[in-house]
Amino acid sequence: MAFTQEDYKALLSELQYLGDPKYKKFHEGLMPGISMAYGVRVPAMRAIAKRIVKEDPRGFLSHSAPASYEETMLRGLVIASMPLPIGERLALTESFLPLIDNWALCDTFCGAFKLKKPQDREEMWRFLLPLFDSEEEFTARFAIVMFLGHFVTEDKIDEGLGLLEGLRQPQYYIQMAAAWAVCECYVKFPQKTLPLLKRQTLPPFTQNKAIQKIRESYRVPGEDKEMLLSYKLP
Repeated sequence: MAFTQEDYKALLSELQYLGDPKYKKFHEGLMPGISMAYGVRVPAMRAIAKRIVKEDPRGFLSHSAPASYEETMLRGLVIASMPLPIGERLALTESFLPLIDNWALCDTFCGAFKLKKPQDREEMWRFLLPLFDSEEEFTARFAIVMFLGHFVTEDKIDEGLGLLEGLRQPQYYIQMAAAWAVCECYVKFPQKTLPLLKRQTLPPFTQNKAIQKIRESYRVPGEDKEMLLSYKLP
């Protein structure tokens, strides 16, 4: 059944029904300057996106608009989950990236991607490579979070660490994502990641935040946590 404008109006009513004012207030507190229209929790958003993908995702995209936080998130979840050839999904992703204006939209979008085919992984990786250098805060964050969520693997760890070392953008959410990524790299590949921390070539905030996150991890031995303190920057 084709998704119509009336269906979209019904969807907005559903979002309003599912909204939780307490969650809205809490979540907005985590995203300074960003407002939610309804306060719908992410599991409910994923369930709606899954339903749309099964029914008529193209019809939904033709009617959807980034008029609210939840509408934008839902559009991203549908794009990430649509059963399309990777080239078509990447074209939709490229058009969606300018709509991302906060870390929650970015990270939820990244987490919705499934890259099961080797060729899909390789095409996504090639798509991400130039985005690491973007001056757009959440475009660069998208690349970093996709790396830490999907590509901290034997075949990509060395190239990924090099990309993280090359980051020089000053924006907060880029540097926080980079620190998170370095932590994930250290947890999975400590011997490959330690030389990066020893070189102390990351921006001071990223270097110190990465060490903090590694030291907070339950997956890192205590002796490593003590050793890493010597590589903090003033």
